[in-house]
Amino acid sequence: MGIACWNPGKVCYNQFATPNNHHQGDSTRLFCRNPVECTEVLMQQPAFRQCMSYAPAKEFDTAEERIYSEVK
Repeated sequence: MGIACWNPGKVCYNQFATPNNHHQGDSTRLFCRNPVECTEVLMQQPAFRQCMSYAPAKEFDTAEERIYSEVK
């Protein structure tokens, strides 16, 4: 993937700021990647193959109560 896949951006914290009217402290520079591309790269890694699950699974706690959570 490399450094070229990082996309620069800026988040402005002042709701009244315009591109010509904001202070340096009103915004933060950030870098992000395309999550779909990251997922594709991760899914191609043989080291993670044993950890991936594509089927639903029921989970229970120690009291045999059903746990509802996100896909792991």
